[in-house]
Amino acid sequence: MKITPLKILQILIYIGIMLAIVLMMSPKEISIFGTEVRVPTADDVLPESLLTPEEANTDLSEEEYEEEDLTVDLSDIEENSTWTPVEEKPLVVKTPKGAVAIEYPNGDKEYLDNFFRGLSDISEKGSMIRVLHYGDSQLEGDRMTERLRKNLQEQFGGCGVGLVPITELKNMRTTLAQSYSDNWEQFICFGPKKYRGKHNDYGFFGKYYTFDGTEATISFEKAPYSKTQHKEFEDFKVYLRNTVADVTLKYTMNEVEGDPKTIEASSEPKAIKLPVSGALGELDLAFEADASPEVYGVSFDCNTGIAVDNIPMRGSSGTDFTKMRKGHLKTLFSDLDVKLLILQFGVNVVPQEAESYNYYERLLIKQINHFKEVDPNLSILIVGVSDMARKDGSKIESYPNIDAVRAAERRAANKAGAAYWDLYLAMGGKNSIVKWADKSPAWAGKDYTHFTRKGANFIGDMLYNELVREYQRYKNRDPKNVETK
Repeated sequence: MKITPLKILQILIYIGIMLAIVLMMSPKEISIFGTEVRVPTADDVLPESLLTPEEANTDLSEEEYEEEDLTVDLSDIEENSTWTPVEEKPLVVKTPKGAVAIEYPNGDKEYLDNFFRGLSDISEKGSMIRVLHYGDSQLEGDRMTERLRKNLQEQFGGCGVGLVPITELKNMRTTLAQSYSDNWEQFICFGPKKYRGKHNDYGFFGKYYTFDGTEATISFEKAPYSKTQHKEFEDFKVYLRNTVADVTLKYTMNEVEGDPKTIEASSEPKAIKLPVSGALGELDLAFEADASPEVYGVSFDCNTGIAVDNIPMRGSSGTDFTKMRKGHLKTLFSDLDVKLLILQFGVNVVPQEAESYNYYERLLIKQINHFKEVDPNLSILIVGVSDMARKDGSKIESYPNIDAVRAAERRAANKAGAAYWDLYLAMGGKNSIVKWADKSPAWAGKDYTHFTRKGANFIGDMLYNELVREYQRYKNRDPKNVETK
């Protein structure tokens, strides 16, 4: 018998019809010798768009949807609940190639103990603590911070991506995507002077945002490659100050609209908690006011555990924090329980070659002291400048002044009383950035300055391992000999 294309098509159609009948009549599970075996059904095979609402399980009632994706404010429950201490996970400290120990100011091995006590309090008291990771463009896109956050939250608990600015380019992060109306304006304490605010009450990001007109919107949604720990959150807050007029805040979480919240005008900054939590699909916010408030950002967190915030300041040398009023920062910090502040700068200093970097040392000391006045109990870690290279004749080699910049950062940390971690040495020292850029896949870009996500993850892992190594040493000490600072 001659087989023609038409006969092949007829056979395929026949097989498809028979398969559809079998799937629709499938019992879902059958018992074979006492073992339950699952049988594929139509909803396992057909795309959701071809299923009935019952089969797709998308025809949830409003009450069911709200219960799953839009929670009520849990403050009453939290107040009346009792925390049961949980056993902390065993620490696993790895020693990757290039591991470099954290240096303590003046040899004070107890300098980071306030941060370490905070870590212990998570399991013992159900605490929620924060790490603020400031840096230059090396951190953009949640690089390094993402891996540090992942490791710390897997060890100590926590969820969400932490603090997020109001405006950020979509797809800048792999952990969260956002979009916003075009009437937002930002004022920053660093960069060109034309972007400065009318005052120096800047928020966590060294910025505050206002909008033109009487309404502005912002939307947050899961990024294309968001992982579970990025999407899940239990506590959502908006940080703002509305000195002139009341603000109405409207919000919709995963297409479920919440009750609008009115914020009365006040001269003090506020943390406005909204009753939303769960798995983020999309969260839409709308601000309505006769006069724009000053908005500092939002936060996606858990109720307990650790939050690690990514705060890039493109173009900054890390010497602009003294432009932020201490009293205002103190009020903002009081709501966050920040235990560790990481300052990672230097790539904007290296290209500005100078005979001496004593000026940079003095400026860094001022920044460290500024934060110490904001919160005397704050632990501060300076992450030294990474390797950077430039073309020198026919060769691509590290900048010759890298050592001088590193030395200025180390001296500043020691004199002002902050810990120091030498990223340059951890990378492998001179010309390591060239080797990283030549890797396949590359760990650094061909600008020989910025890391790829692969390289940034490696650094995040190294920094995490050094922190938990020191935490293990803290736990090994006799608690009776550890003074409370």
